[in-house]
Amino acid sequence: MAYEHTNRCGETYYLQAGKPTKTGKPRYHFGRKLTKTAVEEIPAGFEVYESPERGIVYLRKAKPSRISDFEREFVAEEIQKHADVADSIVDVDGDSLVVYTSSMSNQNVDELFDMLGNGRMFGLATVRASVVRKSPYEKMLRFDLADADERLFTAQRWCFRGSIDNWIFVHGPAPLDELVQELAPHLGQESFFELM
Repeated sequence: MAYEHTNRCGETYYLQAGKPTKTGKPRYHFGRKLTKTAVEEIPAGFEVYESPERGIVYLRKAKPSRISDFEREFVAEEIQKHADVADSIVDVDGDSLVVYTSSMSNQNVDELFDMLGNGRMFGLATVRASVVRKSPYEKMLRFDLADADERLFTAQRWCFRGSIDNWIFVHGPAPLDELVQELAPHLGQESFFELM
């Protein structure tokens, strides 16, 4: 029986081993269909990783981080409380917390169903949640650990200009709670693009 992981879109991925590398090491990967040898448990030194952008599941070498589970959960809760976004994911990337938001908003889904004339035929709240969950997610904010002893972070926002796609420094170093409470309300708003 293969190790299974169900992603945020409700798709199940199966861990399997393919043809070994030239040095004889096993090659592991997740697939939506079991086509190779089933692997029952995560190999030592590896971890399951789900891409925030598309929900694709990978097996990767475990990455150490100085970010605590509490800090990740805190940011996720604060984003839900203070941001006007349909859904969000907070990912730990090295010593950074990266906030991704759904590219579909509740308003986008409502407009789509109104255009189709079927908005009232379906359980709109259920359909809306499903569409938002399955939509691509985009990186929006990043909180980098600047001082591990004092737990101070810097904040950046993603720049969406085609030639510049990169992080733009916004604020810090400061305590994580101050940065999140200051910046979360800008998510899903035009004011987000004015943060600098």
